[in-house]
Amino acid sequence: MNGIIDIGNTSVKWAVFDGELLIESGRMPYGEWKSVQKAHARYKPDNWFMSSVQTLPVTNELGFEYEVFDLNTALPVTIRYTTPSTLGKDRIAAICGARHVFPASACLVIDAGSCITFDIMDEKGNYFGGSISPGIEMRLKAMHTYTEKLPLLSWEEPDGFIGDTTRSSMLQGVKQGVLGETLYQISLYEEKFPGLQVLITGGDASFFEKNLKKGIFAAPNLVLIGLNTILQYKQSLNA
Repeated sequence: MNGIIDIGNTSVKWAVFDGELLIESGRMPYGEWKSVQKAHARYKPDNWFMSSVQTLPVTNELGFEYEVFDLNTALPVTIRYTTPSTLGKDRIAAICGARHVFPASACLVIDAGSCITFDIMDEKGNYFGGSISPGIEMRLKAMHTYTEKLPLLSWEEPDGFIGDTTRSSMLQGVKQGVLGETLYQISLYEEKFPGLQVLITGGDASFFEKNLKKGIFAAPNLVLIGLNTILQYKQSLNA
């Protein structure tokens, strides 16, 4: 049994897997470890594997041992990225999760969070990179920050496609912009990678899944699945 911890910029996701089966998962603020400590006591995983975008504290606040995902960790995919040291661990984990879900297909992973990332891997497991663009909330903040009169809005999906107020026009611009960009990106990759599987994850994934008519596989726990896949691959090498 494996335990997985994914530390982001503002929150922490965790999961416990029995082999490939996700038994339980949760989310908590960074530094509040009670729920994952309870999961450790309840399931007693043989191994814990941690990925973090933050610098980990010198002292172990969890109360149990864990392995850390770093640049030296063996991967079940081949990284063809020119600057692998700058590649986000969440992007790597999501691609490994896609490899687990569709082991014989080219995959495009869309992670719709603070930024929207598009990551491509061919059917042989070669990861090439992709693109990064502003997410929904970031676009709204940018319009407010870099203009004098546009207000700071919170995201709320607008109806229809014509904005008849400044507020609704801004929301329509963001909605149509991210959807149009995503459809264009998918079409580019479909031309180059036959049989492409498209997976979407991240905090805004449900919005894209609802509005895009193309066949898209929603995978809310893709990064956690990918981290478990990486750990299982590492364990297989040591067996």
